[in-house]
Amino acid sequence: MEESQERNGQQSATQQVGEIIKPVVCNGTVEELLDTVYGLKAVSVTPLNSYDDCNYGIKVEPEWTNPHIKEVAPHGYLMKIINSMDSKRPEMHHAQHTLMDHLRSKGVPTQQPVPTKKGELISVRKIYADKNKTDYAEHIVRLMTFLPGQVLLNYPITTNLLYQSGMFIAKISNAMEGFHHEVFAHFETKWNLGHILILKDYVFVLKQDERDLVNKVIQAFEKEFVPLIPNLPKGYIHGDLNELNLLVMPVEDTKNLQERQYNFTGLIDFQDTTYSCTIYDLAINVAYLTIFTELIDQLDAPGHILAGYYSLKQLTEDEFNSLKILIAGRMCQSLVYGAHTHHLDPSDDYVLHTAKKGWNILNRLWSEPQEKLFGRWKMIMENYK
Repeated sequence: MEESQERNGQQSATQQVGEIIKPVVCNGTVEELLDTVYGLKAVSVTPLNSYDDCNYGIKVEPEWTNPHIKEVAPHGYLMKIINSMDSKRPEMHHAQHTLMDHLRSKGVPTQQPVPTKKGELISVRKIYADKNKTDYAEHIVRLMTFLPGQVLLNYPITTNLLYQSGMFIAKISNAMEGFHHEVFAHFETKWNLGHILILKDYVFVLKQDERDLVNKVIQAFEKEFVPLIPNLPKGYIHGDLNELNLLVMPVEDTKNLQERQYNFTGLIDFQDTTYSCTIYDLAINVAYLTIFTELIDQLDAPGHILAGYYSLKQLTEDEFNSLKILIAGRMCQSLVYGAHTHHLDPSDDYVLHTAKKGWNILNRLWSEPQEKLFGRWKMIMENYK
């Protein structure tokens, strides 16, 4: 992995339909990077699921040769080999580090970046696709501390966990207040919930009935939600508060799942952070947790999340009235982009993560009258008072 000169200045990069941006990484690359770039020796390397990047959980030996490391991180490390598109904008990764520092100062646990032996927080490297080192691409490499806890999806999604998730989302939103970074202010991504209309370019990969449903959501979004955008509260958002980006630990291992309390121990993955409508973070979280709720009626899950959210932060009337469209919109984004990525790489089953349950609940959510949905959610919220 030879070092490449880091690119400076903001660059615009937009993924094209059909473009594959995930790195191709040959065996032994992570161990070599860890040693030569960071001065650490790997004990174990575990590939982690990721959409566009290559992520690895790493345990290391207790000795190191990096003058910028004071002690070995107790929970290990996460190495990210960034996709080809985001590797063209190093300024975005520096901005993420700034935001992570800000959130930690406000009590939201985030990872800490680990400097290279040269003291750099990001490094652009030649990543070889084969051991003969004949085929390579340049990618940004980042190393961060691993946080305690497990991803939320590893626990049964109870009403308590839904409520506490809502509280954590509100805490994140409140912590974002007062933050500003020019990079995020101008950053755009197809995953931004406000860019649902882009899905029109991707629905060709769907079955006809799925395409019809997504088109209905797109039409409602364009007609009913877009006119509201100028007057909705704006701020910096995480942009992907799903069940895999929230880390939790049970406070105590009670036998009654519904009574179990949790601590939220980490917020990870800031790839989609931008300045946008603040309601998006809540809607995104509700969309994913609703999909993976099994212990109660899925359509009741939003009510419990909203109850937790409202304990710390309120929505405007327009924000609340937009929830059905926004929740359905995020489900559509996940299902459509997952199907498209799988279309490009049929071996990547991870991108179909939400499809197994997502289409059924999207159908249920969209066919339920809005007044009836809001009524059941408000009743659940009232029961917490």
